[in-house]
Amino acid sequence: MDDSNQHLKDLLSQTDLAFKALMRQPNSSELTNAYDNAKAELDAYMKSLRNTLSQRKHLQRQKAR
Repeated sequence: MDDSNQHLKDLLSQTDLAFKALMRQPNSSELTNAYDNAKAELDAYMKSLRNTLSQRKHLQRQKAR
């Protein structure tokens, strides 16, 4: 889980930096794209993480039966 936590921290940091840069230059299409890409990567990772945790929970319930 440590690798997952580090990856999540990295994605959050990238998204935060992209957002801050965009706030300094809100009309920049390049910074808008950078933020959109960082946010999409973070969203995809979060979805994957939620699915993994859900599957683990489901497997634990099956083993408990």
